[in-house]
Amino acid sequence: MSLLKCENVESGYGKLPILHGVNLRVAEGEMIALLGANGAGKSTLMKTIAGILPLMKGSMVFDGRDITLLKNHALAKMGLGYVPQENNVFADLTVAENLEMGAFTIKNAKQAIEAIFERFPKLKERYKQKAGTLSGGERQLLAVGSALLLKPRLLILDEPTSGLSPQATESMIETISRIRDDGTAVIWVVEESPKEVLAHVDRVYLLESGLVKKEGTGREFLEDEEEFETLFLGHNVG
Repeated sequence: MSLLKCENVESGYGKLPILHGVNLRVAEGEMIALLGANGAGKSTLMKTIAGILPLMKGSMVFDGRDITLLKNHALAKMGLGYVPQENNVFADLTVAENLEMGAFTIKNAKQAIEAIFERFPKLKERYKQKAGTLSGGERQLLAVGSALLLKPRLLILDEPTSGLSPQATESMIETISRIRDDGTAVIWVVEESPKEVLAHVDRVYLLESGLVKKEGTGREFLEDEEEFETLFLGHNVG
């Protein structure tokens, strides 16, 4: 049974639909990549699944429960974590304070934060440092760590390697792959370093003009070099 199932999803901003009937499914412990040109609807779909944007038409089911009308905070309690591409940390707060904010609803908050520090030693080294002074890779690590505090069963990541150095990108890919290997399902919006990311994912959805144009495994997308190069024309495909 699918952990997440979206059927005929239509969503957008105001009365303007960006998605025009998207079908998507994610199994337990599966890592999905979402590809598409700018404006294809990738971030709109992620915000809709996360309960930030309202559904216009269609349905969404998470862990066997209809979540069509649920908002972000309710979905987070159910085990659906979301890390936006930008503004995903409190820049004026320290690393420790950011994690405390993320853990304020948890009974054993101190224990949960210590678990994140054990998982990401770099954050423990920087625990007194303000988030706004961290490197790009460290900020993304803090955003991911904050999302993991609630132990999500599904983690939605909107381009977590955006603007990172090659070394930080490689480290982030390894980090997210370990999260998946530990049993958390992942949806990953991919815009940069697609070849490196697709080598780790289970399946891929390609969005075009608010519709799923193609679905397949990461290997199938990498082997279709002509379409892959066309999709990322002008991008660094490695």
